[in-house]
Amino acid sequence: MTKIVKKNSGDLEPFDVGKFQRSIRRAGANESQVRDLTRKVLDNHQLTTTRDIYAFAYEYLRQENPPIAARYSLRNAISSLGPSGFPFEQFAAAIFKALGYEVETDLIVRGKCVQHEIDVLLQKNGELSFAECKFHHEHLKVDIKVPLYIKARYDDVAAHNKEYKTAWVITNTKFTTDAQAYAECVGLHLLGWNYPINNSLERIIDRLGLHPITILTSLSNKQKQQLLEQKVVLCQNMAQQRTTLKSIGLREHEIENVIHEANTACELGAIDNGHE
Repeated sequence: MTKIVKKNSGDLEPFDVGKFQRSIRRAGANESQVRDLTRKVLDNHQLTTTRDIYAFAYEYLRQENPPIAARYSLRNAISSLGPSGFPFEQFAAAIFKALGYEVETDLIVRGKCVQHEIDVLLQKNGELSFAECKFHHEHLKVDIKVPLYIKARYDDVAAHNKEYKTAWVITNTKFTTDAQAYAECVGLHLLGWNYPINNSLERIIDRLGLHPITILTSLSNKQKQQLLEQKVVLCQNMAQQRTTLKSIGLREHEIENVIHEANTACELGAIDNGHE
């Protein structure tokens, strides 16, 4: 009998076993764990929503291997870069820097008509652009109003300074099809969950090892927030943050656990955690 599950949108659909298995396999689970976890999910009639299945799978993987659980939780971890959107802006800046851009954050730039507050200023090969960050705690889609708004702002900035060649919208969630179609038509760049298909946010994170500290199971939520407040956003190079880790009350063996998990989690990232 096919298992029917409820998505976050409220829609009912058959449980996609193949997609679920790909998500935990890409997180690093071995084939024995994939088979065992799939069987447990299918046999558990109390798991009726995608959220329930995600939570169950995460706890299973956390018990089996914390770094695998950390990679599996990537989408939720990015959504935890709050409560303000500022850590996500820092996260976005780190991504663009790793992609070869010179970056500055939280600036005011002059347009032809008015000044504009921008999240991330980008420079590469002598050309300027900027990125607007749209952060959501829930998995809400970014609709067409956002690229329409950013295109208007870009036009005003570019009219004043011809060195500006494009603009970006980066989000931790998905874009509607209208938002994608409009951006493609007018030359805006979008970067979000599962978009663009072959170079999406999660694929870039995976490829470059740019996982946020919020994936770590060896830190409490309070400790993660303390690190974010000190602008420690990435797992990468956690070994260089010993003093900061000590300042939030971690003991030496706890610091070693955090560094080990951070290093392991960056070795292989999750591409699709299956939590829609």
